[in-house]
Amino acid sequence: MEAEKFLKPVLQKPPGYREPHAPPETPNTSKLLSRPPKHMIPPSFYPEKKRRWSRCRIFCCSCFITVAVVILLLILTVSVFFLIYSPRLPVVRLASFRVTDFNFSGGKADDGFSQLTAKTSARLEFRNPNGKLRYYYGDADVAVSVGDGDFETSLGSTKVKGFVQKPGNRTVVIVPTNVKRQQVDDLTVKRLRVDMKSKKLVVKVTVKTKVGLAVGRRKIVTVGTSLSCGGVTLQTLDKQMAKCTITMLKWYVRATYYL
Repeated sequence: MEAEKFLKPVLQKPPGYREPHAPPETPNTSKLLSRPPKHMIPPSFYPEKKRRWSRCRIFCCSCFITVAVVILLLILTVSVFFLIYSPRLPVVRLASFRVTDFNFSGGKADDGFSQLTAKTSARLEFRNPNGKLRYYYGDADVAVSVGDGDFETSLGSTKVKGFVQKPGNRTVVIVPTNVKRQQVDDLTVKRLRVDMKSKKLVVKVTVKTKVGLAVGRRKIVTVGTSLSCGGVTLQTLDKQMAKCTITMLKWYVRATYYL
């Protein structure tokens, strides 16, 4: 009989064991690609991509385009209006100025003041140089003063009723004012008396009113207007018209008119 061989039990390889000289295993990419990801996120949880044009941008662009179109139409309308009508500012002149009853009476003893009583009459001349446009003048507040610098003295104020001026029309407005027993210091009294006798008394007339421009009977625009006429002596007024300053919307237009 053959000698019985002694058999040793075969040891099983532990999990994850690899032969030391065995070539490295290459992963099967097909299996990896076919496997679905372990954790799937629902599409609703993914952040939405930003839109190129948001609603705010569209609204801002629409507003900008609207404002630009309105401004362009306004510019075109004004340009066409100027080309058709060629509007010009009114011509206002201080034609004459008369002072009557220019008297000073003594005040209280040694108080340094006298009482002035005077009557004046200013003649303002308005001319509309436009051939197709009307001017509407509202009720005006007119103030009159004489003297210059520290010696300027008020000779009263009054209201003048408004009027309508047709194209190419010339209108004369008489403005009477008076002052009674107005206190004036003695130094100013002496200066005014000397200037009055030599006709070097400086005259100033200020008018505050509203002027409206109209095509036919339809008003286009009405603005507050200030007129400052005078600043010249009585002697100068006897020879030529006074210069006037027209102030509209803080724009100053100064012109000098002569006879």
